[in-house]
Amino acid sequence: MITPEKQFYIFGMGHRTKHLYKDGKLIEIQSGRVAFSWSVNKEKLLFDRYMVVIWTTDNKIFLIEENENGLYVSETTSGERENIICLAESKIRLPDFEDCKYPAQLRILHQEILTSFIGTSPVPNIYVYDKPWYRDGAMMALALDATGNVELLRPWALSITELYDKNNKGNCEPDNLGQLAFVLSFFVDKEYPLVKEIVSEAKRIMENGMLTGITDYNHHEEYSTLWLKLGLNRLGIDTSFIKIAGNFDNYSRMFWMDRSEVERETKYENSYDEWYPYLWWAIKHFENEPIDEKYLEVKYPMSWKICASEATYEKIAPLSEEYAKHKCGAPHSWHASEMLMYLIEMKK
Repeated sequence: MITPEKQFYIFGMGHRTKHLYKDGKLIEIQSGRVAFSWSVNKEKLLFDRYMVVIWTTDNKIFLIEENENGLYVSETTSGERENIICLAESKIRLPDFEDCKYPAQLRILHQEILTSFIGTSPVPNIYVYDKPWYRDGAMMALALDATGNVELLRPWALSITELYDKNNKGNCEPDNLGQLAFVLSFFVDKEYPLVKEIVSEAKRIMENGMLTGITDYNHHEEYSTLWLKLGLNRLGIDTSFIKIAGNFDNYSRMFWMDRSEVERETKYENSYDEWYPYLWWAIKHFENEPIDEKYLEVKYPMSWKICASEATYEKIAPLSEEYAKHKCGAPHSWHASEMLMYLIEMKK
């Protein structure tokens, strides 16, 4: 993981206005406006408690904190909050995950997912991407459903009119059909017009019961068709026209959401990939394999992606020049979602 030159923390979970705390300043990310600035003597960033504590050079203590109701800045005297200013207000759910083995890590990962919104649109990273990706959005839907926050995706889901996001150089990637169906399944039924379009398009590009086409610049027909079956099943649509061929590849092994169609024998080496770590996490999840605790260090951020083909990395320079230099987008909603779902299901 690339180390930023200054520790930072992103505030603004869900649809709340996003703010960056870094180097004694709280900055509104979209406008670049400095909302607050302090002369810092000491600071403590409590990543898993959604809080920054600031001791100023004139012996005052300030809190930036976020909770289920909103984002607040306050001064404290004798442990009491004073002069409380609300920067954003909306309801979200923040489970403490204390019934899980790694509660602190889960709280951080959950926060990284919840801050991956530009307005109401879910994105892989709020700096280096401008548009949602159906693939990442579907992974966020899995995680947000698990934490009781899937309603955050409703405005985006109901605004979608296209069957493909076309984010990979304009390609119509077949896995988008199932991912879109899966996201929509939380908010609509099988009579929804776009759902009918998904089924029609799927049948159009199918051969022998399998979707055809290129996903992530390669053939991943099984992965794409598994997503389609999952999404249509959730919508209560007959999927008997889908026939999983069984020619599984490394992407098929990421599909832990339904193991019934994928054989258990490992055919592909699963080496940790520093650039795309979510692929490794997904296969570990599918195989129910243990994770070395060196990958579970409590830090912020815990998720990232490096050298993505369609990311605009110069835009992350205000957050970290090192990130921009090394083409790192952190945090990253797909990576955070894979980790969160693995750690939640570990207790089962």
